[in-house]
Amino acid sequence: MSTSDQPSPPAGGRSILSPLRALAAVCLIAPFVAMLWIPSFNKTNPKLLGFPFFYWYQLLWVIITAVLMIVAFVAMNRDRTQRRGAQTSSGTVDSDGPEAGQ
Repeated sequence: MSTSDQPSPPAGGRSILSPLRALAAVCLIAPFVAMLWIPSFNKTNPKLLGFPFFYWYQLLWVIITAVLMIVAFVAMNRDRTQRRGAQTSSGTVDSDGPEAGQ
């Protein structure tokens, strides 16, 4: 495999994966793991207001997922702002997706 097949590092020497992007990725992946790991919630006890664990656990994850999506959104916006600030201060301005013109 030649070196031309390797992706070039981003401008300014910044890594593509920042801590904020890693946080956003964890927030996006966690609900999928929790809901696809069925043996962890495939039981009836403990009951909450008469609802078996199986049902209220899934309903609880609807709320948790909404909160995690907000955290991921805020993390990505902060990361984008930091990257634009670094690009502007270094004199290189690249488009960063469809929001670049805003």
